[in-house]
Amino acid sequence: MNRGPIVLTIDEAEYLLDQLPLPDKDEEELVTKLRTRLQELLADLRKGAEGSS
Repeated sequence: MNRGPIVLTIDEAEYLLDQLPLPDKDEEELVTKLRTRLQELLADLRKGAEGSS
């Protein structure tokens, strides 16, 4: 699989996640995978954000 790095801020990751349609049982596997990866990225970004304990 070809991969490339991408660096996102918390705001950018939230925006992308908000742009995905609501979860649906019939959605494409790619959409589900992307949503999951963005949620994991957002959780990691928030965990390491300034002002978080």
